Amino acid sequence: MIVKGKLSRKHMMAIDHFADMLLTHQMKRHIMVKVVFKNKLPALGFTSVEDYNVSGKPRHFILEIRRNQTEKELLRTIAHEMVHVKQYACNEMNEEGTRWMNRSIDYDNTPYHEQPWEIEAHEIGDLIYEDFISDYKN
Repeated sequence: MIVKGKLSRKHMMAIDHFADMLLTHQMKRHIMVKVVFKNKLPALGFTSVEDYNVSGKPRHFILEIRRNQTEKELLRTIAHEMVHVKQYACNEMNEEGTRWMNRSIDYDNTPYHEQPWEIEAHEIGDLIYEDFISDYKN
């Protein structure tokens, strides 16, 4: 996996750890993640698809991360956004938020905390964050 952005060694290690837990080895070889820290974002983070491979599968992603977070919040946000990378890369959801696991979703009328991709990102993101912190301390 290629990771771009001005990241600390710990953040690079975290992204690699999260990718190992979320993506197959083969898929990881074809994923590129660019991390951009921003001072002002309406959320803690966003994931967007930047480019696709020749088969039309999303493979290049941008993670926009709000800068003014504690280290713990920052790592949790990156873990959460990496779950979204997995969701896009594995074709579990589309960019418009209108499809999840081959089911139609009414994005405009589904509150954030009821969106299935957000439920999964919060649950799995917390698990992979905790796993990284446990490994990182050892």
